[in-house]
Amino acid sequence: MSKYILALIALFLVTESEGQLYINELVAGNQNGIEDDFFQAEDWIEIHNTGGIVNLAGYYLSDDPDSLDMWQFPNTNAGLTTVLPGGYALFWMDNDENQGEDHAGFKLSTDGEGVYLVDPDGETIIDQIEFGPQQPDISYGRECDACSEWVYFNVPTPEATNQQAPEETQLLYINEVMTSNVSYIDDQAGDFDSWIEIFNPNPFQVNLAGYTIETDLGTAEILADGPVETTVSAESFILLWLDAEPEEGNAHMYLLMEDAGTVSLIGPDDTYVDTYTYPALGENVSWGREIDAGTTSIEFNIPTPRVTNSLFIIQPEELFINELMSDNETDTLDTANEAEDWFEIYNPNDFEVNVAGYWLTDNPANPMKWQVPLDRPDSTIIPSEGYLLFFADEQQSEGWNHVNFRLSDQGESITLLSPDGFTIADEIEFGPLANDTSYGRFTDGSPDWVLFTETTPEYSNNGATINIEEEDLFSSTPVIYPNPVAAGMTVNFDKARNWQAYNMQGQRVGEGQNERSFETARFAPGAYIIILDNRHRVKMLVQ
Repeated sequence: MSKYILALIALFLVTESEGQLYINELVAGNQNGIEDDFFQAEDWIEIHNTGGIVNLAGYYLSDDPDSLDMWQFPNTNAGLTTVLPGGYALFWMDNDENQGEDHAGFKLSTDGEGVYLVDPDGETIIDQIEFGPQQPDISYGRECDACSEWVYFNVPTPEATNQQAPEETQLLYINEVMTSNVSYIDDQAGDFDSWIEIFNPNPFQVNLAGYTIETDLGTAEILADGPVETTVSAESFILLWLDAEPEEGNAHMYLLMEDAGTVSLIGPDDTYVDTYTYPALGENVSWGREIDAGTTSIEFNIPTPRVTNSLFIIQPEELFINELMSDNETDTLDTANEAEDWFEIYNPNDFEVNVAGYWLTDNPANPMKWQVPLDRPDSTIIPSEGYLLFFADEQQSEGWNHVNFRLSDQGESITLLSPDGFTIADEIEFGPLANDTSYGRFTDGSPDWVLFTETTPEYSNNGATINIEEEDLFSSTPVIYPNPVAAGMTVNFDKARNWQAYNMQGQRVGEGQNERSFETARFAPGAYIIILDNRHRVKMLVQ
């Protein structure tokens, strides 16, 4: 059998035959999972083939429906691009094609997006998936290979059959309780509701999906379709809101608490993980373990949600988040020569500040998401009236100043906290941003935020060009009038438009659909950015 048969087998391995291809599983936010051949934990996508042998060479992957031919599977290594019948092929979504034919030319977003597997014609979509925000190291895949239903896997199954690993009940503690939250801490809907804090003492994250909360008034299971809201990081904390408002998210239980009583955490195997008894409490007072996971409890007049109960307040130095870019295409490059999201911290003091140990997050529910390294004093010191740049790219292997989150070009928040993980040094909410446009303080450290076409990472914002084009202010394409406008008057558009209004702190203060005008009665005097039809940005002055 010799050379002729071996050659025939090789021919079959690189020849496409009829088969059904599926995007079967993915990880957007691989931090501690499987590694590629370069020992890097990169995002990945698994392709599953239910038909005959298929060589993917010539097919495309894309995360942009307007550019379906974004990345083409190479034709130079059939061993990496061939999918056997019933088999799987794994591709690293790291935007690093130089590392091999199985490394794609774009990354996945933990904020959620669409992914498309496209025919060699560059137009026909073979399979696609739209996914929402993703929790690091938890995969999103078909419930079974090629099934239509998508679920989350706490234990990913790359290049293997999609199936749920047996649920393991982990050691966890109910660490703190607040039943009369009048004005202390609000949820993402702005409500002040009762809450419990869960402490995870383990050296690994735990997804609470499948666990059950029990109070004297009933039980509620934590749902499995939103791990971003239900996963508690290693040696960290998470809040669950007992407000009977599950429509506000998976961290909100369809459950209430008595003023005094007992609350329990029950594991997926029906084991009681922890039961905690609490007394009647005054307004904005919590009841918690004196030491995290300890046996004695006390009242906290200064509650410590999401942080240790042994908190020692560390006041931060005066620092500012000074400028940011959430859609970097051709602007600033990092040390890997990649255009990544970035933000800048400014030190206004007449002395240097070492930010080692400070925390940064884009998720208020997880304040201790990323900590500035403690072992880089040569790099983490910000000189007097100086700047420090961070790349928000989830590529921590590329340098100490690469954080474990990205920025959404649709808008979100960034918070800088002191080393106690609780005290806020600065925070900013921002709205949608166009590519290569930064959002920054009009002058360094000032309260007014503007859009810049001349970006200034690690340099002063003072004097940089603001992204307010002449036609936006004065011409008829597009036009809003009057501008400036007196408070309480009506602003008109040249035609019916969708619109959003943002103040200079990046907060949305108004919006409308298919409208020709809006009232300014609720707008305080000052400058605003009006976004028309998700395309035009106009500066409006209210006097």
